[in-house]
Amino acid sequence: MAKSSVPRRVWSARRGLGRAAVASATSRLRPMDPAGAVILITGGSSGIGAATARRFVRDGATVVLVARDEQRLTEAGEALVAEFDAVDRVAWWAGDVTDEDRIREIVAAAAERYGRIDVLINNAGRSIRRGATYAVERTHDYRRTIEANYLGAVTCTLAVLPGMIERRHGRIVNVSSISTQMYSPRYSAYVASKAALDAFGEVLAGEVATRGITVTSVKVPLTKTPMIEPSRRVQPGPALTPAQAAKLVARAVRYGQPTVSTPAGRVGRYMTETFPRWSRFTRQVEYLAFPESAAAVPRTDRA
Repeated sequence: MAKSSVPRRVWSARRGLGRAAVASATSRLRPMDPAGAVILITGGSSGIGAATARRFVRDGATVVLVARDEQRLTEAGEALVAEFDAVDRVAWWAGDVTDEDRIREIVAAAAERYGRIDVLINNAGRSIRRGATYAVERTHDYRRTIEANYLGAVTCTLAVLPGMIERRHGRIVNVSSISTQMYSPRYSAYVASKAALDAFGEVLAGEVATRGITVTSVKVPLTKTPMIEPSRRVQPGPALTPAQAAKLVARAVRYGQPTVSTPAGRVGRYMTETFPRWSRFTRQVEYLAFPESAAAVPRTDRA
């Protein structure tokens, strides 16, 4: 009975599977127009989130911003309203993505005001640059990072998912990192949290494809935001502007492909998978070439 029900269930879902196959094959030919869409962006008060919001308001979307710092969030929202004369297309609510009750309140309020949420951009997060050997008594570093970067995004996703399923349409965009393609040393807490989010997104994508919902991981390279400035002081390197990173996020919203990456990220992934031992060796060289962040080293170890 159980065995015979499997093909029966697949057969009953054939129309949804067909739509999903067609949507996947033609995503480049039929991009989503953000004009008129309702887009919720977490971490929207600065950096990539604020730049992404500006891009979409400019393109005619309605944007809902969420961030912890109410003052900075209000400043970001008011700046958008003033620049684009978009008082009816910009809203903001202060909230922490790790607070499930608050996130559900915000999603409900946004849906009540605008009727729906078409796109969720999970952008809020935190980064910690500390080698694991200096974190042996700091498991809270990993816990905090997982809570913000992974569980917070999961909370937001689960809050918007019922509405998307009901309308049989939606985009979920997870702002991940190029570090999940090449495993940067000293970022074990950060990379692991983003890798967990990527895995969640892949599993979810396989469950909701027939419901008209896409899930995209955006492998953003190092970006000039307040979050990474302490790291750049001890390990300088090229970085995108927030506007450049926002362009990658916009591509994810328009086309809904599984992954948005850069040439550097794709090369890094290829090298990691094809030459794993050599990749580990080069990461060891990188680890030895740059110092630990001052805040990461116990005072007794500082010379």
